[in-house]
Amino acid sequence: MPKHSLSSLWCRTILTIPLLLGAFALVGMQAQDTIKIGTLQPLETLPSLGPPVPVRPQTTTPVAAPAALPEAPPLAAPPPLPTSTSLIITGPIAQAYLYIEPYQTRFEVLFDAATVLEWLSPGAALPESLTADQQKQIVETMAARTSDWCALSVGDQALQVPMPLVAVIKGLPGNTLPLKEGEDVALNQALVGFMWEFATPPGPDEMNVTWNGWIKGTTKLPLRVFFGPLSETGEIYSSVKTFRWRNQGRMTRPTPLAAVPQISLQLPLRLPLGGIMWVVTGLVFYIYLKVKDYRLPGGSLPYFFVWLLGAVLMSQLLVLPIQMGPAAPAVTQVEEAQGIVSPLLRNVYRAFDHHAESDVYDVLARSVDGELLRKLYLETIQALTLDGREGTRVTIAEFSATVDKVEPDPKGEGFIADCNWMARGIVGHWGHSHPRVNIYNARITITPVNDEWKLTGLEVQEVRRL
Repeated sequence: MPKHSLSSLWCRTILTIPLLLGAFALVGMQAQDTIKIGTLQPLETLPSLGPPVPVRPQTTTPVAAPAALPEAPPLAAPPPLPTSTSLIITGPIAQAYLYIEPYQTRFEVLFDAATVLEWLSPGAALPESLTADQQKQIVETMAARTSDWCALSVGDQALQVPMPLVAVIKGLPGNTLPLKEGEDVALNQALVGFMWEFATPPGPDEMNVTWNGWIKGTTKLPLRVFFGPLSETGEIYSSVKTFRWRNQGRMTRPTPLAAVPQISLQLPLRLPLGGIMWVVTGLVFYIYLKVKDYRLPGGSLPYFFVWLLGAVLMSQLLVLPIQMGPAAPAVTQVEEAQGIVSPLLRNVYRAFDHHAESDVYDVLARSVDGELLRKLYLETIQALTLDGREGTRVTIAEFSATVDKVEPDPKGEGFIADCNWMARGIVGHWGHSHPRVNIYNARITITPVNDEWKLTGLEVQEVRRL
């Protein structure tokens, strides 16, 4: 084949390749999507439990009784602590409590056991005390007969009514004590309590409670409402049956969670394989022309510019990222670890502000990863639940954590921290409150997961309950 024919063929090839590569590059760039992942919404600490806020008193009326809206909330106080003094019931008791908390509202009603027994078995002789078997029978019978006694709506939206929790307890409203397993209780010291727990919005504007359990001729049910550090009183009447509570800005929405610490990643080295292959191919072609003593028609300058354009286009294709160092920065200082550990542990407790299991898991997954997720859920539920058969969950109101030591994780990226933390909470039920303070000493493992720090290991070394 003549030299000029071979040269023409090479020229056409050289001119065609960059055009094709340029077209591919443009198509690739148009089809490429860039996804930006933003940071999570900031989370803050829970407010500490503080003293009641002095406000002007008000009276609360049933739904059917039209009245002007109150201008200010009443003088409020948290429920008192229970005492161990044995108190005697001297007459019929009917008392209700409404606890409004973020994501949950709990409605409780107390009757004296004598009234309940007379309603269940009219004319039957009353025992002087209730044995464990008699208590169990009362609980089972009343649980089956009280499923429709209570209803709750948020505004105009009716909520699903959960199964009631029924318990026999000892004492008076506001001063009750749980019974030990198998313990007998005198009838004049026994109460029967009913509890319904509703999943509600974090900051409802209005709630309507309907009561249908008018037993043994009762026509009025006194009610005390607790919301945050405030409280107010009201009544439910058998002629109206509904009590309306209005927020009026007195109960603020819960603060958001603490932001999950992001990882400042070291940018990888971008290796343009496409551009390197193009440059090497051009150099091989040039050497081939020199060895064969071929001459390009029109000179080599046009072909040089074509080769240079191809190198620019190919530099955007087949780019290989190469990580030159560890993806996550090494955490070696206590101050650095403190800024990561504290919000992660805080969010673990804040997850349990929710009461639906799926919601708790969703919030936990923002700070916890791996097999620890389910383990931490079960152990924290147990730690936040009051002892006794009528136990309810404690809401954490104050949290603080301190990192004492930090060291690299020998199993991979991340670090291990020796730390202490304190969780303080309080829960009110049956008209009184239970404080709970737990102090932990533990070694925790923090690992980078999807560009975020996550809690992946927990070894509790000491727990103290105050």
